[in-house]
Amino acid sequence: MTVAKEQITDSSSNSGLSNFRITIERLIELLDLEEEDEYGILRPTEYAFRTAMKLVVEAYDSMGNSFPKCSTGTDDQGSIRLAWQNINADRRVRLFCPHTPDRKAYIYHQKSEEYGSEDITSAVTLVYWLEWFNKV
Repeated sequence: MTVAKEQITDSSSNSGLSNFRITIERLIELLDLEEEDEYGILRPTEYAFRTAMKLVVEAYDSMGNSFPKCSTGTDDQGSIRLAWQNINADRRVRLFCPHTPDRKAYIYHQKSEEYGSEDITSAVTLVYWLEWFNKV
C-alpha cells in the first residue's frame, strides 16, 4: 500500500474543522502521486477518490467538531484506505474505498482483540464507527 504522510492519529488532538481540513488535504495529496510504479497503480482512481470524499464530507457534516483526522493511502489498484487510530482508547477504524463500483466500500473496526468489518452504503455507518472511535 502506498501511504501519503501516514501518521498515528489521536482523536483528542486539534479541532474538528482542523481534523477535517487535514483529512481533505491528505486525500487531495493522493492525486499528486505518480500514476504507477513497479508494484502497480499509485494514484487513486476517480471512483475511489469521489467515494472517499463523499463519505468524509457527509460524515463531517454530521459530526462537526468531533470529526477525527486520519491517515490516507492507496493500494496497487487505485483504491483508497483511510485509517484512524486512537492510541488512548486502543481503537482503530479503517475505511476502504474500492477502485471500481463493482466492489463494495467497507469499514474495519478494532478495539484491543475485538474486531469486525461491514459494508458501507452511506456515511451513516462511517459516522457510527467514528463516534465509537472517539469514545475514551
